[in-house]
Amino acid sequence: MSTLNPNLQKPAPPEKGLVSEPVKLILILCLILAVAYLFYEISYSKKANEAKFAQMADQITNLEKANKVGEASLSDLKTYIAGTQEAVGTARAELTKTAQQIQAEGQKTKRELSQALAGKADASQLEAQVQAAKTEADSKIGQVSTEVGGVKTQVGQVRTDLDATRRDLEGTQRQLVDVRDTLSAAVAKNAEELNQLRLKGERDYFEFTVPKKNQITKVEDIRLVLTKTDAKKGKFNMKILVDDSQLEKKDRLINEPIQFLVGKNRVRYEVVVNWVQKDKAGGYLSIPRDKNLSAERPSK
Repeated sequence: MSTLNPNLQKPAPPEKGLVSEPVKLILILCLILAVAYLFYEISYSKKANEAKFAQMADQITNLEKANKVGEASLSDLKTYIAGTQEAVGTARAELTKTAQQIQAEGQKTKRELSQALAGKADASQLEAQVQAAKTEADSKIGQVSTEVGGVKTQVGQVRTDLDATRRDLEGTQRQLVDVRDTLSAAVAKNAEELNQLRLKGERDYFEFTVPKKNQITKVEDIRLVLTKTDAKKGKFNMKILVDDSQLEKKDRLINEPIQFLVGKNRVRYEVVVNWVQKDKAGGYLSIPRDKNLSAERPSK
């Protein structure tokens, strides 16, 4: 057997706990893919939710327009009923006038009959005159009765149309309540619920305290002025200064969302007051995170 050279050194064994370079590259690649997938999921969910809120806002606008049209139709129907009632009154007056004319003609006929009898007029001629007067009176009474019957038919049709319009208005109001209930589910009533909304990543939330009545408080790009409070009833009056204009909100309740449009692109902001005290109130301002995607009037 040959002897080994003692000067030759044995290769050092690999140190334990170290990861090879290929494994590191694979782990880094997996981490990058996971982060990219999470970013895609968050972006897709954000766009879908923003589109859903915009669609619900359009539904509210359309329902409010339909409600206004229904109220205008109801006003027109009331005007038409008033006109119909006036026509009925006119018909009744004409009927009374005709009856008076008939009565006068009867008196005239009676006088003529008395005169004829006194003058010993021809009996057949007198009978013909009486029959003609009676026929004319019957004809006038029948004509007036027909006109009154037509007016009653029109009144009945108007009442039917009015009932149908009222049913349509009730359905529209129910739809408005359903949409508002859906929107109210996205309102935070306390700090925990507000944190849950922040985690969705759809909107930015800015908490505020309006410390004093009639004192301007700046919150992001709007200003708030608290003008009146009712702590017992949880009500308040507030002015919102935005875009060189002033929006006055009266008798609002806590946790009731106040929505308004801001800027040329009409981005929908939302103010929610969570609590009211004697001389101050507090809540949060909600702004869409992607204002371009949320714009209700896209810039050209």
